[in-house]
Amino acid sequence: MKPAWLGEAVEASGFPPPEVFPYDIAADAPLRLPVRPVGLRDLTSEKVRQWLAQRGRTVEVGYHRAMHGCMVAWEGKGLVFFDRDDSPAHQRFTVAHELGHFFLDHLQPRKRALDFFGEGIRDVLDQRRPPTREESLTSALEGIPIGVQIHLMDRGPTGAVGTGVVARSEQRADRLALDWLAPEKLARQVMKAGPQETQEQRLGQYFGLPEHMAETYARILRREEGRSRFSIVSFLGEDAG
Repeated sequence: MKPAWLGEAVEASGFPPPEVFPYDIAADAPLRLPVRPVGLRDLTSEKVRQWLAQRGRTVEVGYHRAMHGCMVAWEGKGLVFFDRDDSPAHQRFTVAHELGHFFLDHLQPRKRALDFFGEGIRDVLDQRRPPTREESLTSALEGIPIGVQIHLMDRGPTGAVGTGVVARSEQRADRLALDWLAPEKLARQVMKAGPQETQEQRLGQYFGLPEHMAETYARILRREEGRSRFSIVSFLGEDAG
């Protein structure tokens, strides 16, 4: 069963269910969110810094390193950078992943702060004034991005996406990206339309996902389906329904 936060995010983001797959989310994103995808070849943090500097925005993007993608957001607007030298599948997922960060980690927290404090807090969020003592002591500002916000999607030493313990924000950005690119209901249908041993391959081919993300999505959907079945059996009994 889809997590509640995910259903809410998909609905609030304004992306309609795609009609054609693989879904060109980079083309659709500026129509749904205040964001612009930017493709650069051989993407590095330094190239992102230079691109921004050439357009009058000085931003420290971090030490020089290769990346799959990068999100830079401020004042409720965003830029999503991706590497044009990556495969189409990797480009597609990178854009969706960084859009996930933009929506979940920038737009939604700003909206919560504006809903709580009102328009008066906008100048704090945009670094036009410091917060008052009362605002600083309010827990509603915790975790709210102030000023320019940056997220980098690093490459590992071999050029692959880094592995290891993934932070909650990374997991949520991945999950939202996957649901945008491969809506859960249809993804489950694709998985069931053939042998189990080729489920990941079918997901990747149908939705244009990188191999490692197709494998990840298949595991997520199996796990969520298992939880749903466990809940029904545990509380209603095996013969329920």
